[in-house]
Amino acid sequence: MKYINITWSFILVALLITSCDSNFESTNSNPNEPEIVSPGVLFTGATRSSVNSMVEESFLLANNAAQLTAKTLRSEVDRYEWNAFTTLWLNQYEALADFVDAENIAAEEGDNATQAASIIMQSWVFSTLTMTYGDIPYTEAIKGTSNDNFTPAYDEQQAILDGDGGVLDRLKEAEELLGAAISNNQTVEGDIIYGGDPAKWRKLANVIQLRVLLHLSNKRDVSSDMQAIVNDGDIFQSNEDNAILNYLGSFPNNFPIFPLKQGDFDAVVMAKPSVNLLQNYSDPRLGVFARPDNILTLEEFNNSSAVYSGADNGSEVGGCDKGGSRLGARYYDYPSHPQGDTQANGIISTYAEQELILAEATFKGIISGDSEAHYLDGIIASMDYYNVNLEVFGWSSYSDFYNNSGVAFDNTLTKIWEQKWIATFFHGMEPLIDVRRMVYEANNDGSDFLPSEVPFLEIPCENLNDDKMPIRFLYPGNEQSLNSENYDEAISRIGGSNSQNAKMYLME
Repeated sequence: MKYINITWSFILVALLITSCDSNFESTNSNPNEPEIVSPGVLFTGATRSSVNSMVEESFLLANNAAQLTAKTLRSEVDRYEWNAFTTLWLNQYEALADFVDAENIAAEEGDNATQAASIIMQSWVFSTLTMTYGDIPYTEAIKGTSNDNFTPAYDEQQAILDGDGGVLDRLKEAEELLGAAISNNQTVEGDIIYGGDPAKWRKLANVIQLRVLLHLSNKRDVSSDMQAIVNDGDIFQSNEDNAILNYLGSFPNNFPIFPLKQGDFDAVVMAKPSVNLLQNYSDPRLGVFARPDNILTLEEFNNSSAVYSGADNGSEVGGCDKGGSRLGARYYDYPSHPQGDTQANGIISTYAEQELILAEATFKGIISGDSEAHYLDGIIASMDYYNVNLEVFGWSSYSDFYNNSGVAFDNTLTKIWEQKWIATFFHGMEPLIDVRRMVYEANNDGSDFLPSEVPFLEIPCENLNDDKMPIRFLYPGNEQSLNSENYDEAISRIGGSNSQNAKMYLME
């Protein structure tokens, strides 16, 4: 850990170390232990840590704030009483430290493939952090093991995403490195996402660029940037290119919420908005995302009489509907219920997400192309990824579902947004980040941030923010005490208050 070591515990350890005998290192070094860890070892650990954290926060935060699921206990997220959600900040900065070390060691060894993959993962994490908190430590945050800066400056969001050396620049740098890696037959060391394949990592670099550019499209003209990526064609071609971490069913490769106690798992259920939309279309993904309320055995699970329900977001308090179906079998091994034949994956990005990004970009005229074709590909890719049971929901084929369910493209942005929303279930923090963008656009100038302006969302029951969707997570409290000068400067740029309603660059 480098940046997050500004906590008191680290400072105490640092003082203890510096007070020890200056000859300690030479006296106590072990000649049989390597002094430099391989980049692959660092990369594996950081990948697992960052993806696991994103899965956990999707369960606790993003899915609920996006009204895909709802919390029935400790429902502050749903009721718009947001705080720092410090574990996301701490876990991701800890992973970033190892990604940077992996990058630096790989660069020293001439390992272009591992260096590039480490840059891509940093870009994914940094883009997620800035889109959830706003301005964050970036340039000075992580410098590797030699860095002793425990009070890094906060970079502005625009610079982090779009400036010199920002996320988009770094992803392009990674692309170039991967081109060299492919030419030299290099593989990504310690790769638990793509099994070492640098060509797939290059596709992911482009897809993350498309995601970031869509978020930036309200701030500047991104047409040429997006069109160049599409024209190059080095993007996902099918679900075979999905960036996912496969969980194998045993520690340390369990789906992160599997070890939860039953009561903790039951604190999150399906939300009314998502269940209503999926039921309205008889969408077979409902049978994947949710467990029927009235079915316990495997034999019954194939019965088309399954009953599903959704809870109000904010349902912990009185006057709200607390009834909601439990999450599906792949998300939790539920006592006395059918076990899933597979665990859910940790998702970074998918072909379905990419196609729905392109559907929106073509619909808005940002790039050229067939919006409906991308829209249809996105729906089919999402259903195919989840291996849905079409017949149980009354459909003979994907074509039958598309043409007769009501989901067919009607040349409106709402249809694309609906499918993007559903397709990003458990995609880390992206459900929240993307829904917030939709709310911003639906409210035209973004002054109100009313989720009800997006047709498939609702104002949460007993919400605590004047019906408005919050914009950002608060900075962790120890930032104010341990990095006060830089914290104060960052706060001054958003109106002088560490408020959940303070407008970051993307939402101004």
